[in-house]
Order: sequence, then C-alpha cells, then structure tokens
Amino acid sequence: KNLTEVQRRRWITLLLESADEVGLPDDPEFRSALVGYLEWGSRLAVLNSQAVQNPVSEGEPMPRWGWGETGGPYQADK
Repeated sequence: KNLTEVQRRRWITLLLESADEVGLPDDPEFRSALVGYLEWGSRLAVLNSQAVQNPVSEGEPMPRWGWGETGGPYQADK
C-alpha cells in the first residue's frame, strides 16, 4: 500500500539487475520493450496503491500492454 516513486525506481533497478544476472537478451530492441513494460506496470502499481477505493468495477478487463505499441503516457481519469 502507498508505494512511493523511490520504491518504484528501486524495484525497476532490481528487476533490470536480475535480468542481467539470469542472462536475458541485452539487445536494444528487447531491453527497450522490457523497460517499457516494467515502467508501465510499475507506474500503474503506484497509482493503484494510492487509491482509497477500488477504481475498477467488477467485470472490467485487465489493462493490456503490447510489444512495441505506442500510445503515449498513461493518464488517470480526473
């Protein structure tokens, strides 16, 4: 609950260090997609951890992420 930006960044750092340790591909295309996914997911986690009430109603689909798709930064509904 209440994840901070500092915690999010540390988590990303640890995940990327782990990716190096286990030998995941280090080519720019793969790493760009990996970092994009981790950034996307971790930012959603921070937003959701700050919520007082569940922002998602039952039956709503899970957020989707795709390899290499562009769509701009996530913006929460105001």
